[in-house]
Amino acid sequence: MSKFQSVKFLSAQEELDYAKLAAAGDKGAKEKLILSNIPFVAYCAKSYRGKGISDEDLISEGTIGLIEAVNRFDYTKGFRLLTYSKFWIHRYLSLAVQNHISKNYRLVSLDASFDSDGDESTFLSNLKDTDNLSVEEECENNLQTEKLWSAINGLKPEEREVVILHYGLKNQEEHSFSEIGELKGKTRSRMQQIEQKAFSHLRENLELLAG
Repeated sequence: MSKFQSVKFLSAQEELDYAKLAAAGDKGAKEKLILSNIPFVAYCAKSYRGKGISDEDLISEGTIGLIEAVNRFDYTKGFRLLTYSKFWIHRYLSLAVQNHISKNYRLVSLDASFDSDGDESTFLSNLKDTDNLSVEEECENNLQTEKLWSAINGLKPEEREVVILHYGLKNQEEHSFSEIGELKGKTRSRMQQIEQKAFSHLRENLELLAG
């Protein structure tokens, strides 16, 4: 994050001047307000390291929060943009971490289901609380997650798509079989059949990876 150290913070008067221009619709002034506060985004992002998200992605998410703050900023209230933007930056960083954890919850649940009879109802019922894992358990969980993604990526394209859409992986919304069928122009029962085949192939892929 050291590459942002050369970015200059605006003085209170400079910030006020740019804020007035931005409020009047000056896009260049708005960009100046954003760019001058990127180092603060990088500073805030440090608190979210070690959550499975790269520094670059954290800064990108925090910058979205900063942009939201700049768009909402009212210079007539008398406080600095830095003070106002803190809430929005942390909000977007927190959401990014929550989404990442949610994705891993689904993956861990998917992996756990292969110890059962393959009933799809178990997919979302075996969630693991990754916040309370020991270092050893977290490392093991990360390895299982990587293994499962390898198995998913080894599926046929249509099988992979159905699994991802049905269980909301890769930050997708969860979709019912009926919804997936509408998207693909096929019946609900056909989507269920494809997922059942996907389960079978996932087991085969996981066995190969275990070997």
